[in-house]
Amino acid sequence: MPPEMKNICLYFQIHHPFSFQTFRFFDIGESRSYYDDLRIEREIQDAKTNYYIPTNNYLLKLIHQYKGNLRFSYNISGTALDQFLIYAPELIASFRQLADTGLVEFTGNTAWHSIVSLTDKKDEFAENIKQNRQRTEYYFGQKPTVFVNTDLLFTNQIAKIVAETGYQAILSNGIKRVLQWRSPNYLYSSEDRKQIKLLFRNEKISDELSATLTNLNQKEAREQIKSLFAAMETIQPEEPIVNIYLNYKSLGGANRPEKQQLLRLLIAKIIKDQSYCFSLPSMMTEQYGPVSGIGTEEPICWIEHFHPEYYPGNLLQKDAIKQLFKLCQKVESTNNYNLKTDWHYLQSSDHFHLMDENHPYYQGNMTNSRIFKSKYEAYINYMNVLEDFKDRLIKNAQIEMSKKSVMRSTDKKIS
Repeated sequence: MPPEMKNICLYFQIHHPFSFQTFRFFDIGESRSYYDDLRIEREIQDAKTNYYIPTNNYLLKLIHQYKGNLRFSYNISGTALDQFLIYAPELIASFRQLADTGLVEFTGNTAWHSIVSLTDKKDEFAENIKQNRQRTEYYFGQKPTVFVNTDLLFTNQIAKIVAETGYQAILSNGIKRVLQWRSPNYLYSSEDRKQIKLLFRNEKISDELSATLTNLNQKEAREQIKSLFAAMETIQPEEPIVNIYLNYKSLGGANRPEKQQLLRLLIAKIIKDQSYCFSLPSMMTEQYGPVSGIGTEEPICWIEHFHPEYYPGNLLQKDAIKQLFKLCQKVESTNNYNLKTDWHYLQSSDHFHLMDENHPYYQGNMTNSRIFKSKYEAYINYMNVLEDFKDRLIKNAQIEMSKKSVMRSTDKKIS
């Protein structure tokens, strides 16, 4: 392709957490489930029927129609994969069908949408990365080379650990605080780990496209897509990569046919224009060299509805994260499958997002579906769950120690 051609890398994020139900102080030690299973199943079935299956089918149709000119990638969280397997296994087959085209790429991430990269638990972070990579390879037949951390989190320390796990590149959010005068539309390298290349989400174009699809005004939408394309045309010819990162659900739900038409309009414009092409993130890391190194000790991120300097969070969030990862060593010493599973789901970032007063959950007309009325209720509920989990860890350790003691006694008798 010509060196001046702009490469559009389109990423779709898919994530579903294992949401907690109300867990009171008096529930601690009562062997009560942590999860709102009915809500989780309802949300997955709704996502399957009204979002993912119809959108997957539509995009597959476009892939065939454009004969190799349409490419895009998915970032599917481990908790979403778990829920697909439990409640809607046909979704795995649907995404695998897209993977088999050879034009759809699956990026790597943490195994359970974990916030472990904000801690000093390097081994736990590396294990998260390893397990997600193995699962992506198993379900979709691809070994990812580009890493997309939970909430697009990035720091120098994160780059170091990701490099040690064998990844070639990281996608993060292109915020001005880190980029400063530089454009997000180049390939960079990590300041501390030169072998790790950095791709940055184009905030302006990603947010405008997301807003057009999410707040669909049919009279204005086509003009907004044209305006978005015009904004892309203002990007300098020498800037080769435009990373557009969206929530996949923005393409489905209400007004889905209209959203599909808008997406098709944008795709057709990009493919028709000879100065653009759709590319996969791994293609960019192979084709281009980094223009300079970039580093940061302060976390940068992207979370829908939150500002890009969201982390490290408020006092409630910091305390909850601190108390959770205090248990890391005790969890490592157990072989109890249920405890391990709960440990993984406790790490999901969504639990901590609910401890912020700016969460959209507390805004608007969602009063009927709310479990928590405030960030304090979310924090207290989480800490009750954590206290119960801690109690189970202690009891399990006692049981395992007792079993070992019985085995030692039996061995002595035999000998």
